[in-house]
Amino acid sequence: MVMEPIPDYDDLIWLFEDEPIHRYAEDEKATGYEYGWRELWPYTSVTFKTTRSGYEIAMDIEPGYEVVRLRLRAESDGTGLFDLNLVGVRTVGVERTGGREFLRVDFPDDAPAATLWLRMKPDVALLWSYDANSS
Repeated sequence: MVMEPIPDYDDLIWLFEDEPIHRYAEDEKATGYEYGWRELWPYTSVTFKTTRSGYEIAMDIEPGYEVVRLRLRAESDGTGLFDLNLVGVRTVGVERTGGREFLRVDFPDDAPAATLWLRMKPDVALLWSYDANSS
């Protein structure tokens, strides 16, 4: 399965304020297979990184395989605050509302996990609901 809708990489670049790192670019160059990650989207693996409010935020995303990994570390000493490996992700998006910026991770309707929100501006916060009773 592929994330549906496919995440808009321009929105993700806007939110993280930087181009992602194409994790397999060097391996591809070594084999003579050189495409930009945009050409391979959504069947590629990229990492978006940024620093906000004293936290380093990283997101590895593979939309073609419905996989997302989110990590948050303290910028001051590198202490890991969370590291989430998420599979079966329906889609990833960006929300802008009331001067706030959010990364939104959606799960299928029948999944026990509901939408995960990572607020990135003006401060950093994580909100995620989970229904252990759902099937």
